Amino acid sequence: MRFGLTWHENNRTGATGYVGGEVLHRIVASATSKHQIACLVRDAEKELVVRKAFPDVRVVRGDLDDTSLIETESRNADIVFHLASTNHDRSAAAITKGLGDASRSSPGYWIQISGASMFSGPDIKEGRYGEPGSKIYDDLKDTVEIRSIITENPKRVVDNLVLAQDPSKIKTALVVGPLIYGVGRGPVNTRSIQAPEIARITLQQRQGFRLGAGLSCWSNIHSHDLSSLFLALLDAAVDGRSGLWNEDGIYLPENGKMAFGELSAQIAKEAHAQGFLDTASVDRTIDADEANRLSPHGAVLWGTNAMLSSSRARANLKWHPSEPSLEDEIPAIVHDEAVRLGPARTE
Repeated sequence: MRFGLTWHENNRTGATGYVGGEVLHRIVASATSKHQIACLVRDAEKELVVRKAFPDVRVVRGDLDDTSLIETESRNADIVFHLASTNHDRSAAAITKGLGDASRSSPGYWIQISGASMFSGPDIKEGRYGEPGSKIYDDLKDTVEIRSIITENPKRVVDNLVLAQDPSKIKTALVVGPLIYGVGRGPVNTRSIQAPEIARITLQQRQGFRLGAGLSCWSNIHSHDLSSLFLALLDAAVDGRSGLWNEDGIYLPENGKMAFGELSAQIAKEAHAQGFLDTASVDRTIDADEANRLSPHGAVLWGTNAMLSSSRARANLKWHPSEPSLEDEIPAIVHDEAVRLGPARTE
């Protein structure tokens, strides 16, 4: 990294997505003159939105399949945030080629988003949806087990590529997102998926529901707390801090957990309180097939287990979540979905 200069390059993909937009907002809001930020945007309409929101950010037109462009941009960057996809292997490979280029004088940094569904494999394999889990994965105590879960799953191509990097050439951090909630502050997509989709279906069908027994559980994190972790990693990279990358660079951010049956019940209760349902009771049970019909990947996103403990960021980055809990955000989630759906809320 070019610490001898008064600025560093900071590239990132995913500027118009939910997580990517929130992280871009956080970085821009905290940036000083030492930061030069570039982001990848794939179409003209979104480019105009990003330019208007962040006039000091250099917008690069392209998509994740423009591997030559991504490789060039990565070669000229000190830090790359890849927040657009957890499974686009070609763009990830281009990042490794650019950051690992032999012409570079110092290692580059690659900070990659991943997803907690990596821990849902046993539930999916056994067809266990809505059933409770018992394992809570601690990102300090269970590093070896977490790495094994990734390396033994050939579908986690990008995660495995991150873990395979030589720290003398590329320093990496893998941030595994749990259920993320809260309104994002990016310029385009500000809506999360898991909780808002439960609210949407509850409002449209005018009744609460749960998947199976409703005992499956994911940990959760507010989008603003998640972006503060990415900012902490950025600051650590700029400062050249060690002990945070590669073998020590898997982060499982969370600020509590909630079973999906409880989440569905609280959403139904709030929808009733806001006058959208006749009853707050949840009497309808759906199976995995219906969950997938109601919302893409609904069975995995509502019916599996991914319980995490974020010891690493708390201990090594002094990161502490401070935003409202998922429970506290439920009234806003229901209200926002009602506004988004408009007057025709029923199917």
